[in-house]
Amino acid sequence: MTSSLSWRLAFCFTLWLSQPLSLQAQETLADWRDVPVAQLEQGAQNGVADAQYALGLRLEKGRGLLQNFALAATWFTRAADQGHAAAQHRLGQYYFDGIGVETNAQAALNWLRKAAQAGDATYLYDLARVLETQPEGKPLAADLYQQAADLGHQEAAVSLAVLYQNGTGVAQDFARALQLYEGPAAAGQARAQNNLGLLYVRGNGVQQDYVRAAALFQAAADQGLALAMGNLATMYENGFGVPLDEALAVELHQLAARKNSAKTGNLHPGWVFDTRLAPPDSSAEALERLRQGVTRGDPLAGFLLGWHHLQKTETSQEEFRQAARLLRSSAEAGYPPAMANLGLMYFEGRALPQDYVLGYMWLVLAASAGQPEAPELAVVLSARMTQSQLVEAQELAVIKGGDQLANR
Repeated sequence: MTSSLSWRLAFCFTLWLSQPLSLQAQETLADWRDVPVAQLEQGAQNGVADAQYALGLRLEKGRGLLQNFALAATWFTRAADQGHAAAQHRLGQYYFDGIGVETNAQAALNWLRKAAQAGDATYLYDLARVLETQPEGKPLAADLYQQAADLGHQEAAVSLAVLYQNGTGVAQDFARALQLYEGPAAAGQARAQNNLGLLYVRGNGVQQDYVRAAALFQAAADQGLALAMGNLATMYENGFGVPLDEALAVELHQLAARKNSAKTGNLHPGWVFDTRLAPPDSSAEALERLRQGVTRGDPLAGFLLGWHHLQKTETSQEEFRQAARLLRSSAEAGYPPAMANLGLMYFEGRALPQDYVLGYMWLVLAASAGQPEAPELAVVLSARMTQSQLVEAQELAVIKGGDQLANR
């Protein structure tokens, strides 16, 4: 049993690329969201800022085009230079994290400040997040968080509460932090629930109440917040506000560790199947027909036989090698599920030398070819990669994609 509580706050930036677009950005896309690529490119070339921004997003997501962060940044810049607030916002994010451009904090702040002048709560919030990382920037961040919170931005209210809780950039004020947390927590915001629970555990600004704290940690943990799972585990291993249950505490700690591992792309996400197909028959006769199809050069037969090897309860190294050969042949022929699985094998180093660049290249190609799982897999697994590796993978995807088109 733990003899004392060890609590800590962990507040980190989410990936820019996984964030939903602001309402202003969504309105900007209204006329260009679903137009054909050729029409969108023509509008962008003609200098239409909304089209330039929309084209940048398609290049970023790999929707109908090969994913290319550097080219996306180029189109965001063209739109931003025309005063397009959503493009300025995205370009600021790119410069801050070095996505498609060299990391440049001052350029990031410049573009984020310009975007924030539009008054959108999300733009104010993201500018505050960057300022919070800069020397002497926390008082300005607090002011911007307040502006965004006044516009109803719950994440901004929570971030402002954290500053008051820690006395960072503002005078420490637990009562003010409590007030800011309560609204978002009642609305189901997991980070607010967890942090409010910490105030109740410590008795900061409120009477100490372990039962209330445990309930808040449970609510946040139910939403998948790893930090709350860890805090709830500490409650169970000490019997604070809940019955003493060391076995459940261990289970919660393990679940929190798995959640944290998944955030950094360290868990295998599972192999990708073509949902239009029935799972392959594993009878000897059916497998022989697939082998004959492979001999004829049928990419679908190659994929199904490779899938058969991957899905075995115990797959030998030789079967992994066979799967890699079959999936590579199918992927080279342009079959999207085979591309995605070959990419995963490179990431995992299964029967292939571990190579994040080649793995990401195949996921980019799979996404461009319409494989629905590929974009999300790319986002998750990109956490393992450097920005230079991402750029290299995208450049290779352009070359490989051109080669595949030429060979068809």
